Amino acid sequence: MENQEVEVNNSQHSLKWGAILGLISVIITLIIYLIDITIMVQSYMPFILLVIFLGVPIYAGRDFRTQIGGYMSFKDAFLHAFVILAIGGFIGTVFDYLLFNVIDPEIIPILIEVQMENAMKAMEVFGGQNTDMIDGMAESIEEGYTLQGQALGFLWKLVLYAIGALIVGAINKKKNQEEEF
Repeated sequence: MENQEVEVNNSQHSLKWGAILGLISVIITLIIYLIDITIMVQSYMPFILLVIFLGVPIYAGRDFRTQIGGYMSFKDAFLHAFVILAIGGFIGTVFDYLLFNVIDPEIIPILIEVQMENAMKAMEVFGGQNTDMIDGMAESIEEGYTLQGQALGFLWKLVLYAIGALIVGAINKKKNQEEEF
């Protein structure tokens, strides 16, 4: 009976923290949008988001572990983190789609141009440019802002969230040494 109660609390706790992570994602996107939307496609942004998307589930997992007595299995820690990441990522993806396609669709060409400039700079560093590849890249980037592109991107993010949840689960798990005997 106690295990079932923990699972319900795990669900409620992870749903709450997933919504918090989604809200953080939306706020960051809004701040970037208001300051300079091109920051969103800079090469350092994934690292900043990685810190946030790992930091929040680690903090939330430790909070939950404390609430349930100080111990949590790897499975519970993994599931807790994955739900947080999936919900937070879903909220962020929905907001991104609305921003790019409903609120301000004129920013898409700006973002594509910056992404293309970044890609061309990277190609120069690694030895040249291929015009056909550049044309195909622009189309591919533009497709990423469509509903289908955002949905497909979210599915790929789920794979990354699972990897992140494995890391967070390993960090947040704590065995009860007394129960092992």
